[in-house]
Amino acid sequence: MALYKHIVCCLDFSSQAQEAFDTALSLAKDNSSRLTLLHVVHSGAPVVPGEKPRAARRLSKEELKERLGREMRERYQEHTGGYPAEVRLRRGLPSIEILDELNESGADLVVLGAEGLSGVGLVLLGSTAERVSRRASCACLIVRRPVSQ
Repeated sequence: MALYKHIVCCLDFSSQAQEAFDTALSLAKDNSSRLTLLHVVHSGAPVVPGEKPRAARRLSKEELKERLGREMRERYQEHTGGYPAEVRLRRGLPSIEILDELNESGADLVVLGAEGLSGVGLVLLGSTAERVSRRASCACLIVRRPVSQ
């Protein structure tokens, strides 16, 4: 019997997000779960890998959606080893959009990194992870990058 039927993995292109992706993919395969790869575009500070935040803010909504969708496919979806994964993009405050996605999709597990990227550089997203874990309608797994030895 599968422990999880639908896993949502929150991704922001950070190294912690890569750890979360690897963990979510492994769990999805082990449980034959539906896998959703979610990226939330923060309205005030969109992050497009390889671009400065100021340049990303100048992109139209359509251009931003296309660029981020392509980045999600290239970084994550194409690295599932053929395992089916749906890419979802949402716009707004990350914790609120993640919680809305969980409620709307009926997910029974959310996987996210403990740290991530924001429009002002690398910051701890503990507050987002904490908000999601306290209010999620499902189980929550917060993944930390392994300590270097």
